[in-house]
Amino acid sequence: MKIPLEVVFVCLIAFIWLPRGYCDQLAPTSGTRNWTCDCSLPYPGNQSYISSNCSNSCDCNQASGGSNGKMWTCMCPADGLPRIADVSHEETCFTACNCTIGSLNGVQTPRNHISSRVLVIILLLCVVLTTLAFVASVTFYVYRREKSLIESPAFSSDRLASFNSRSHLISQRTCSSGSESKASINCSSNSVSGCFGKASFLCGNKKDIVYGVISRFSYTELEYGTDKFSDSNLIGCGVSSFVYRGLLRDGTSVAIKRLKSQKGPDFESVFSTEVELLSRLNHCHVVPLLGYCSEFQGKHSERLLVFEYMPNGNLRDCLDGAIGENMSWEIRVMIAIGAARGLEYLHAAAAPRILHRDVKSTNILLDESWRAKITDLGMAKCLRGDEAPSTSNSPARMQGTFGYFAPEYAMIGRASLMSDVFSFGVVLLELITGRHPIHKTQNKGEESLVFWVWLLDSKRVISELPDPRLKGNFPEEEMHIMAYLAKECLLLDPDARPTMSEVVQILSTVAPDKSSRRNIPMSLFQVRYL
Repeated sequence: MKIPLEVVFVCLIAFIWLPRGYCDQLAPTSGTRNWTCDCSLPYPGNQSYISSNCSNSCDCNQASGGSNGKMWTCMCPADGLPRIADVSHEETCFTACNCTIGSLNGVQTPRNHISSRVLVIILLLCVVLTTLAFVASVTFYVYRREKSLIESPAFSSDRLASFNSRSHLISQRTCSSGSESKASINCSSNSVSGCFGKASFLCGNKKDIVYGVISRFSYTELEYGTDKFSDSNLIGCGVSSFVYRGLLRDGTSVAIKRLKSQKGPDFESVFSTEVELLSRLNHCHVVPLLGYCSEFQGKHSERLLVFEYMPNGNLRDCLDGAIGENMSWEIRVMIAIGAARGLEYLHAAAAPRILHRDVKSTNILLDESWRAKITDLGMAKCLRGDEAPSTSNSPARMQGTFGYFAPEYAMIGRASLMSDVFSFGVVLLELITGRHPIHKTQNKGEESLVFWVWLLDSKRVISELPDPRLKGNFPEEEMHIMAYLAKECLLLDPDARPTMSEVVQILSTVAPDKSSRRNIPMSLFQVRYL
């Protein structure tokens, strides 16, 4: 609204200046008479008496055709007018005068008309300019609001660094989901909702990626990089989004998450929350945020989030697909340790600390080296100093995935760090058994993986728990450690569950890399976990 205020200020100055100029224009030059007055007397009087007592330096004469000498015409200078009789002193002077500005001959000066017209024109111009400026400012404000992208203090300082190297982002190459990836990921509405994080950012190439720097990209660039979001580039879909593979100009692959069009404050809140959270994270076991896009296309808002591309997809798809046949025990342990370290970072080292609230196998992505990375912070909440979420919990607003809910969260809607630990315990069972959290039984019914493990006799762990595709190729001691750690994570009492830091310590005892193993006495572990 800056422009209208300036115009109004100019108009006010004009209003102050114009009356002064108008009066200056009418001020008399020396020796010029400016007033012509028609006066009347209560009774006839002689001219000399009237001139000396009532004219006040005016040149007064009886008007021709006057009634019994009662009408007089006076020509007066600018600084004097005919004097009117004071009844209390019974002076013989005029009882009434009708005066107009004019010259000696009584003709009104044309300069008065010119000044009036100029005044009206200037006033009209001021009104028109003020109106136009106001309309232009409102239009510009609305345009900027519609085109503006969601920004937060977390990434405002990095804006200059993010704009200078992205104009050549997308190449003309069309993405193909066949030979260019190590693993084909089919779209399954049941398994990949939220398989990529809801916030994202693009960088020109991998060498230029600087964690914490957020890049802004246009919708046109991302549309071009995915061949107009063609089905051939679709690598994941969920309840609220679709995930596409896109290419940078140098051929670097990225994952572009396109949120479905929604309305309401919650949609904007979820988007901005994840963008802000991910922009602050920097850990090798958390999917890095590379860029984002938020624009209006017509009447619809487009929210696109871009991540580092993970060639091996998400854990659940790997366990279900052909890759699961070759997923050895060592790889599964490495995935468990990586995911645990990612959650440990969110719980203990991130600033602010973060409660994920949607830990599941589809939210654990795998790179070309099978390194696990946590993603999808759309439901995450920042933690206060007392480890309580920054917003109140409500059963009516529960978010997450069935099969991973902690009992206390499912019953009273109370989420905590231990709720994430419970969900991670379900992921451990998936790695061990290869089964879904809710799986079908031989009787074509559905059974909870958690309930099945709770009821499983510890003596039958080695015979019934492991994934048949492992074909018995695993150390029994490590299988026992993983199985009992999973059961500890799934305890009903939240306070009895281990923290993610303790989970990492236990998993380190079975790390595939012998040099990174921690020598924790097995007897101590058995006392606590058996």
